[in-house]
Amino acid sequence: MSNRNYIMTFRVNDKEKKIIEDKAFTKYDTLAPYLRDAALEKDIFVIPGLTGIDDELNAIGNNLNQLTKLANMGKITCVDLTETRKEVARIWQLLNSSLQNLR
Repeated sequence: MSNRNYIMTFRVNDKEKKIIEDKAFTKYDTLAPYLRDAALEKDIFVIPGLTGIDDELNAIGNNLNQLTKLANMGKITCVDLTETRKEVARIWQLLNSSLQNLR
C-alpha cells in the first residue's frame, strides 16, 4: 500500500499539456510518476530507439520468476534457456550501441 495520500492538481494550457504528455509518455505509462520524478529532480533518461525494451525485459523477468517458482516447487527440473539468453544478449547489444551513439 502506498503512503502517497495527497492529491495535487494544477492547470496547464493545451500547448503545455501536449509538451508534458509527450515527455512523460516516452518513458512512463502514466503522468503521475513522470511528474513526481521531474518535480523531485530525479534523473529521467530517455534513449531514442529503445521503445519497448523495458517491456521486453519485464516479460523476460516475469518468465524467469515463474520458472524459478516452478523449480522451487519441484514441478520442473531442467529448462532450456537458450532462446532467453539470445534475447537478453540482443537487448544488451541494442542498449550498448544506443549508449555509444549518445557519447
